[in-house]
Amino acid sequence: MTPQLKTWLLPLCLIPAMASAEDRCAIEKAVFVEAEAGTILSFKPVGSDAAAVSHLFTVTGGKLKLDGNVMYDEESSRPAGMAMNNCPQGDATGAELRACTVWTGVPYALNVASGHIDILGPEGSQAPDAVLMSGLGPAIRHSALWEKSGLKSVPWDLYEFKECTK
Repeated sequence: MTPQLKTWLLPLCLIPAMASAEDRCAIEKAVFVEAEAGTILSFKPVGSDAAAVSHLFTVTGGKLKLDGNVMYDEESSRPAGMAMNNCPQGDATGAELRACTVWTGVPYALNVASGHIDILGPEGSQAPDAVLMSGLGPAIRHSALWEKSGLKSVPWDLYEFKECTK
């Protein structure tokens, strides 16, 4: 293969990937996968403009299923995420919520091409290249769920874009 052809081959192979990234779906339809344990982060629509929650998501893998939400915290000017296991529906006490909460933290959106890290965009914004759920893997590992999760390794905190749901 000639050196000129090698120079153009990589950029030509990346063009379809760059085009699909530009046409990516809204975050509430995005699915992300984590490479270490294979857990999946799936966002879904909130369904109400009046909701205090800006995003809903699930984290699944093995027998693990966590439900989560993201709320924008005006005081710290950033989103606050929570991943929970079997929390009571309706009016729950603070103690009940603390008992079923597996992880709290800030979800970050990553742009792979630029290396830019930002807070998660609002519902309706384009899905990022990846989402960093800092500390989620260790939180799962050190929770009471670990033994029953069916996971063979501790999840990493980085979830890369996989696909859009319909």
